[in-house]
Amino acid sequence: MSESAKTLSFLGAALLTVVLAWGTSPNLRQQPQDFSEVGKPFFPDFKDPAEAKALEVVAYDESTASSSVFKVEFKDGVWRIPSHHNYPADGKERLAKAAASLLDLKREALVGRRESEYTEFGVAPPLGDSSADLKGRGNRITLKSESGADLVDLIIGKAVPGKSGYFYVRRPDEKQTYTAKLDIALSTKFGDWIEPDVLKLDGPKLVDILVEKYSFQVQENGRAKMEGHEVNELSRAKSADPWTLKGLDVEKEEVNQDEVRKLVDALDNLQIVGVRPKPAKLSKDLRLAEGISLDTATMLDLQSRGFFFVPTKNGEQLVSKEGDLIAMTDEGVVYEMHFGDVFSGSTEEIEIGGMSKSDADKPKDGEAQEGDAEKKDDAGQKKSRYLFVTASFDADKIPGKPTEPVEPTPPGEQPAVDENASADATKAANTPEGEDPQRVYEVAKIKYEGDKKKYESDLKAWEEKTKSGEKKVAELNARFAAWYYVISAENFENLRQGRKTLVKEKGATPPANPAAGPGPGLNLPNFGQGK
Repeated sequence: MSESAKTLSFLGAALLTVVLAWGTSPNLRQQPQDFSEVGKPFFPDFKDPAEAKALEVVAYDESTASSSVFKVEFKDGVWRIPSHHNYPADGKERLAKAAASLLDLKREALVGRRESEYTEFGVAPPLGDSSADLKGRGNRITLKSESGADLVDLIIGKAVPGKSGYFYVRRPDEKQTYTAKLDIALSTKFGDWIEPDVLKLDGPKLVDILVEKYSFQVQENGRAKMEGHEVNELSRAKSADPWTLKGLDVEKEEVNQDEVRKLVDALDNLQIVGVRPKPAKLSKDLRLAEGISLDTATMLDLQSRGFFFVPTKNGEQLVSKEGDLIAMTDEGVVYEMHFGDVFSGSTEEIEIGGMSKSDADKPKDGEAQEGDAEKKDDAGQKKSRYLFVTASFDADKIPGKPTEPVEPTPPGEQPAVDENASADATKAANTPEGEDPQRVYEVAKIKYEGDKKKYESDLKAWEEKTKSGEKKVAELNARFAAWYYVISAENFENLRQGRKTLVKEKGATPPANPAAGPGPGLNLPNFGQGK
């Protein structure tokens, strides 16, 4: 064979090798049309964040090989969380921020074209049909319009190494995996999507707190037994005043103001960590505020949470498994808080229920309830407690109700006997010797006219406060009526304080009481949480 022929033979073999490599290598075998999408938005028709009326996040936790679904939607004029018993959501602004962060999301580099690469990039479906491969599953985010049409549907995978803010992403209806820059303002924590101030209570406005501490145990014979009954009544005239405690031995004892502040702060900043819907009939009765009509279903549901109605001389009375707290403000709002059963569970179980071991986690009748402040039980699950809340109105708690002045009596007329008569009116009726009765009367009359105008102005202002208080109570009960709340064990301990913590010897330094930690929440892995 000539040298030229040999050279052509080698070139042909090399060319064949290149062709074969191009046909088999996933990095080289890219078709031109694959690259034509680079730089284009994933969802070109999504142009207005306000169109988003529903959000669904499927978050996969590789450490537990489990997926959690979180939903928020706008329906019938109200934002709700379907995954959490349709609890009302404070979601308009948060959802708008989440939607805006996905607007014009562009396809950056193309990194994969095959399903076999999903695990490598972490973009496998989080709710995959097969459990054979539990690694490499991503988090799926879906935004929908009011009509239910998909505006955004995206699987977010692992962070791109060496490129801050970049992630591997894929549309579920496509096989190609791209990189994209994401600064997503999103949280899947239940507490981040609801009204955080559940009681709408302002701590400085508190004037009276009554803590009724007891344990209500059901015996094997079905009878109930109350244990450790203790009542502590705290009060103050105004926010600047120190708290006083009824029954205090002032010679030897003083109120532990630091512990009372913890109690007030716990009320002021009370956050719920879960919810359960009340039976429809019970919810309706509570909204009407005309008393609860008890039937078997209602009683069983209440008892399952640790609340019981028992007959008293004043009718049926609600008794809680772990006592009550009544807090009164100078707005006339009276909060009645009842503490029910304790239970343990995962974050999801605490938020929406479905405890797999609820019966096992509940303390047996007769067992001490102390120690609830531990964040977790022996199994590593968080402890929480049911809370039943109602509100009522007491106008007498609103300060500043004016006393109507009494009109002075003209000279020569017998004044009516009035224990509440003003000093000026009495003076006019009993003119001192040597003074002109008519002159005294005229001066008192002028003073009365001024007092009358001030009284009418002050009364109007006080009545406006009563209307505001009544309105607030109505709004609170409209919200409270539908739900049993769940609070953390730490919050429970700070609220249900007894004489042991509220009172100290004069001059003594009380032991430190650990502050409550944060409540549970569902964290979305792999990318940042919204603020």
